[in-house]
Amino acid sequence: MNGGGFMKRIGLVLGILFILFSFSISQAQIKPGWPKSVTIGAAPVGGTYYIWGGGFAKLLHDKMGIPGNVEVTGGPVHNTQLVDAKQLDFGMVTAGPVWEGWTGEGWAKGKKHQNVRVIFPMYATYFQMYALKKTGIKSINDLNGKSVGVGPVGGTPATYWPKILEAAGVKPARYVNASSADLNSQLKDGMLDANGQSVGLPWVIISEIEVTHEINILPIPKADAEKFIAKHPLFATGVIPKGYYKSNKDYDVETITVWNYMTVHKDAPDDFVYEVVKKTFENVDILIAAHGSAKETKPEAIVTSPIPLHPGAVKYYREKGIKLPDKLIPR
Repeated sequence: MNGGGFMKRIGLVLGILFILFSFSISQAQIKPGWPKSVTIGAAPVGGTYYIWGGGFAKLLHDKMGIPGNVEVTGGPVHNTQLVDAKQLDFGMVTAGPVWEGWTGEGWAKGKKHQNVRVIFPMYATYFQMYALKKTGIKSINDLNGKSVGVGPVGGTPATYWPKILEAAGVKPARYVNASSADLNSQLKDGMLDANGQSVGLPWVIISEIEVTHEINILPIPKADAEKFIAKHPLFATGVIPKGYYKSNKDYDVETITVWNYMTVHKDAPDDFVYEVVKKTFENVDILIAAHGSAKETKPEAIVTSPIPLHPGAVKYYREKGIKLPDKLIPR
């Protein structure tokens, strides 16, 4: 055998051994009883949840050796239903829909979804809506008789934008349900007057349309926001900071905010959930690289959860010295 051939074979063997060693290391992190792969309930493609879910899947794969598949769903309501039924391993939700699911109110129509547990806070959602500048629409109060996009059925915007406008005394001619990308296309084609969502900052749809069109980002006046919050106390007033988008470079945009959370089924293994929470906060930079809203992913925000936590998550927060309200301790 010539020297070159021998070295090539040695290199091939070493390469195979390295791959097997790397695989064994990643698999060694998966303990008995843990899932070998997971599903992550997000929302339609293009939204913050879908992007965020991709970052979370990467984190689980890179730091725990567990492959994750991001599932296209209808959003928080759908995710609450699927996690409750053990049809998803993880589900992203906002405070309002998961609370209604827990209590059996609102969309849940009397059926309580109490198999769901929160494990960590994700970020605050900002209710955002825009219209083409040429329409003259400058505020939500200009939407009487207009066509308004509110995302897919079952999502947070489709659930709460109509309630926000109702609280403000605004009566659009119709609401349109579709993905943000589809609604954005309809708006640019003149088939829709305004497009609304509830997402973390930045909303990529606004950033993209500003490149080719002049738009107005529509404020929710504080007085109108407070009327809505009086009936939905899990929400809060907030602002999109001045200069965050090209279209609000000179002024803050008044709006409404609500927190988002990652959830699991109550029967998920305690040690698995503990490790997921621990790895998430230790590697939040992976999430931030996927979407800037993850800068808000901090342990202290867990106290805002509207429903009980998973025991594995409780262990982590107690180790960090975070005082948890009694309502968050699972019974």
